[in-house]
Amino acid sequence: MKNGRQSNAVLFSSVTGTLDLRSKARAMARSALLIEVFLMSAGCDTSERISRLEKQNQELQAEVSRNRATADYDLQAKCSKDARVWFNENWTADKGTILLNYTNHYSKKFGKCFILVEFHYNQGKGPSWYNDVMLWNVYENSRGANFVENHFIKFNPGVNSEDRVVTCEVGGNRCKSLEEFNGLVRPYLND
Repeated sequence: MKNGRQSNAVLFSSVTGTLDLRSKARAMARSALLIEVFLMSAGCDTSERISRLEKQNQELQAEVSRNRATADYDLQAKCSKDARVWFNENWTADKGTILLNYTNHYSKKFGKCFILVEFHYNQGKGPSWYNDVMLWNVYENSRGANFVENHFIKFNPGVNSEDRVVTCEVGGNRCKSLEEFNGLVRPYLND
């Protein structure tokens, strides 16, 4: 009988083991299914989260762009005010002045405030005159470009005129005409 009990115990054990394996397999299948459902729902949540983050990123970029535009406007306004003060402190028209004018620009590229001063004047009693154009850095009070041209007008048997470039230099580079000078200073005054 001992053998019979053992065989029944073995049989019961093997049936129980089989049932145990089946229930474990079902439990594992349920767990896998739950994990899959969780991952899918988390995946949906992730895509929504990514979409929300992308939208927030776009909003932040737009705000940064607006702030940058405001800062640029403020720098341009400060440059304009400071250029006017600098011009009034450094230039005055006298009786030989034909034209004395300026334009200013804050250059984002260089991070500086520039002023272009144009001064036409005559010396002496004749109709001859000089054209002097200079580019200055307002805050450093330094001249970066200079153009001087003489316009001689003579009344000999007829009217004769002669234009002669005396100086044409931009940032240490020489030039030969007002057009070339204007082309070389343009990057400082536009951006």
